[in-house]
Amino acid sequence: MPKFPLPSPGKIALWLASPFIVLAVAGLFADSAEARARNNVAYASVAALKNNLGSPRRLEFERVRVTDAGAACIQYRARDDFGTLSSAQAVVIGGKVAQSSARDGRFEKEWNRQCLGSTYDVTGAVDRFF
Repeated sequence: MPKFPLPSPGKIALWLASPFIVLAVAGLFADSAEARARNNVAYASVAALKNNLGSPRRLEFERVRVTDAGAACIQYRARDDFGTLSSAQAVVIGGKVAQSSARDGRFEKEWNRQCLGSTYDVTGAVDRFF
């Protein structure tokens, strides 16, 4: 009867640890996919806000946060053609923009509903992209 060589302790340890290594690597990719999805929501929301504002001479983002529900809560400063710098806020959900300058009460309702809970800060990604 042939004798098979015994595997080394290193090979046994690698064989036992390999499922955990696969899970750890999969977790890293899943996290980055979620981050990319949040960044994509932020990019689309900022583009919708810019489209809604028309053409401000300069737009600076103080804070951009995204919720799990896909809403973007944006605090920004805009400079108009006359050089006036104004601070404002907006909530963007699915391309629909509610701005703090609106007088219909929709902004306050959406801000309280969407932006007061848990959010992810994506300001850095938006600053690099825009």
